Amino acid sequence: MNTPLVTILIVTWNSMNYLYDCLQSLSRQTFKNFSIIIIDNGSSDGTVEYVRNNYPTVSVLQNFKNMGFSYANNQGIKLAKSSYVLALNPDIIVNDDFLEQIIRCADKHPNAGSICGKLFKLSSSRIDPEISGKGLRTPIKSNILDTAGLILLKSRKALNRGEGDNDKENYQKEIQVFGASGCCALYRKNALQDVVIFNEYFDEDFFTYKEDVDLAWRLRLYGWESWYTPGAVGYHYRGFSSSKEKTTKKIIESRQKVSKAIRSLSFINHHLMIVKNELLSQFFINFFPIFFYELRVFLYILFFESFQIKNLNNIITNIPKMMRKRKIIMSSKKLNAKEMRQWFQ
Repeated sequence: MNTPLVTILIVTWNSMNYLYDCLQSLSRQTFKNFSIIIIDNGSSDGTVEYVRNNYPTVSVLQNFKNMGFSYANNQGIKLAKSSYVLALNPDIIVNDDFLEQIIRCADKHPNAGSICGKLFKLSSSRIDPEISGKGLRTPIKSNILDTAGLILLKSRKALNRGEGDNDKENYQKEIQVFGASGCCALYRKNALQDVVIFNEYFDEDFFTYKEDVDLAWRLRLYGWESWYTPGAVGYHYRGFSSSKEKTTKKIIESRQKVSKAIRSLSFINHHLMIVKNELLSQFFINFFPIFFYELRVFLYILFFESFQIKNLNNIITNIPKMMRKRKIIMSSKKLNAKEMRQWFQ
């Protein structure tokens, strides 16, 4: 069998309600030179059995407990023999020409380490018991953007570009972005090989959340580009969205919909990512945006998320390990602070 050009990696954890629509959308692709590996993190909802019984061409790697998003994706990347790997969440549906469009962009930009498309919000009206008898969702597509790439602010807060916006003219252009959201990101395999640290592509100390921003930052430091192409369109059920509301009440209400575990991981990993990747001269240039953002975060958790205070110890405990990784990054980076400056908005 010929080696596929693209290996699609889908990490699952009790993802039964989403897989039918995701895999069906992949089966309709106009671009055919791809394979699919599902890495399951100890699902108990029949995910593995469903895939093996209904999709015999899909490879399944079964972990017997939840090893995390980073670890599972790294397993898939190590198995992939292709030129590209597409990290794809199971709660995403892509248009029929998605792969064709995103590969076209990748081939056009040989220095691109990552490429992303345009994802819109996806919601569900009900659980449909008639699809394969598995209680799968009925998707409702929207014209509200979910992500058109990653943005890193001068405060070092990471955002999904365009999240919550309508599909405006500035999202119609193929442009460079800071990085690609890990929910649906095409990576050039030799770029991943270039930035690997301790045999890890995604940092496995980031169990989940911010691991994609961390990888995007490292790829940038090593001189790899990241491109957004509007022709590669998909739709995403997103569980953890950034609130566009400005009032404290609305922010609190939005965050309380997210589990404490997820909020904790996001808080910890945000700071570990900075320890690993920040250039000191760039830090001092953006000192005030960083300082005032961190001050607001500290006051917020003091009054509204006091459970986060114990996570400060987790950050401190992990700093020595991050510093060992930082040493490798700083000795291997290709870009200096001046060249990186344009990517902090």
